[in-house]
Amino acid sequence: MKVPVPPLSILLAVLTVAGGACASNSVGRKSRLASRTTHIVPADDESFEGSDGARQMGVQNEMGVYDSADIEETMAAHMEEIRECYGRAGRARKYVAGKVNLRFMVSGDGRTQDVLVVSTDLGNYEVERCVVEVGRRVKFPAPIGHKATTFEYPVEFRSTGQIAVQDLDDSPKVVHDVTVFMHSLAACGAVTADGVSARFYIEPNGLIGSVGLAGESVFDEHAGACMVREMRHWRMSAVLPGRMLRCRMNVPAVIASAEPPPSRPATLSVASRRRHR
Repeated sequence: MKVPVPPLSILLAVLTVAGGACASNSVGRKSRLASRTTHIVPADDESFEGSDGARQMGVQNEMGVYDSADIEETMAAHMEEIRECYGRAGRARKYVAGKVNLRFMVSGDGRTQDVLVVSTDLGNYEVERCVVEVGRRVKFPAPIGHKATTFEYPVEFRSTGQIAVQDLDDSPKVVHDVTVFMHSLAACGAVTADGVSARFYIEPNGLIGSVGLAGESVFDEHAGACMVREMRHWRMSAVLPGRMLRCRMNVPAVIASAEPPPSRPATLSVASRRRHR
């Protein structure tokens, strides 16, 4: 079950953490958590879910449970590493921004078993994988109950804003281009067993400048890197002068390769036939 944890907003030089509700087996601790909830970074309601679901999980006691303070304090020790991940975006720091939702799978002794990017608005594979690498090194306190648990933790990055971005989902032009180019990803293989969601930016010249990937199951990182490289060779027909277009598409686990055009029997022109008589 998932324990929502409030977002972490990473600016160029400033890191801020927003407190929020998490689960606990103790009634006293629940009330303390409710009274200390703060919203430092503006976010939508879904980013700050109430703790009712988490409390039910605590009652069921099927998995370990965390106090939000334990997670916040642990992650705070890794904030500088996470902030530095944004440097991997390179030139894309001028425009890539958004939330990366991480799913932590933690053992009963608090060791991180794996971290998944289950959704991304950021759209930069290099930054996303760097954050995953940092997350995999995190050692949390043992969960209450000393049982394995899973929780989600959003991290938000903000760009320098030097290049304007406009969201463009479900555009007929983008859908058409994706359909045409999708076969080029077949050779990369499956990134996850269930497919992935790709968040990408189209430059004013039509090329794709940055790509991010998210999925609900374990990543094949080599396949992911291959997919990102291939997409950056696409030239899209949907462009907007002076702006980056941010789009989303779903990529199935299995992609059909392009079939070669049917061969045609060799034919001679009328003039050629005359010469051969």
